Amino acid sequence: MFAGLSDERGYAFIPDEPPETPEKLRERYIMLSSGGTPDGREIWLNLIIRYGDDRRPAGYTQATLTGQEALVAYHVFPSLWRNGIATAAMTLMLNDLFARDPIHTARAFVDTRNAGSVALLKKLGFTLLRKIVNADFFRGSQSDEYEFTLTREAWCTDSDKSLIK
Repeated sequence: MFAGLSDERGYAFIPDEPPETPEKLRERYIMLSSGGTPDGREIWLNLIIRYGDDRRPAGYTQATLTGQEALVAYHVFPSLWRNGIATAAMTLMLNDLFARDPIHTARAFVDTRNAGSVALLKKLGFTLLRKIVNADFFRGSQSDEYEFTLTREAWCTDSDKSLIK
């Protein structure tokens, strides 16, 4: 994971930075593996995406569950972009999320300049809810974000994507 997450191109539209060392990445994964906040208000799902015959790491998906909602995100290593990996990984994650009670809505935030992620969310059936001006400041400039939502009902009625029946 360290080598793939060290590629600077993967951080053009997110305020994160590549991991400093393999040890720091390991520490982060240990923290995330706790599964959520100590008070139980958030459940964290962080999954490594594996790709190819050798099942090499290709990135990750993540979801933060709170009540009936899940905040979702993904990161695919830049060297593997445009291979359908994000679509496949997000499809599996959304199937898993919407199979869980009481998750009713998935929510995603994306930098308005990230055309690839915007297209992916639309392909998956997410609906644009709003544009948030000056949502974040990183890499020396302001960024705007789109907020997208997807309901269980919309996901489960789309037979091309949903495995939940």
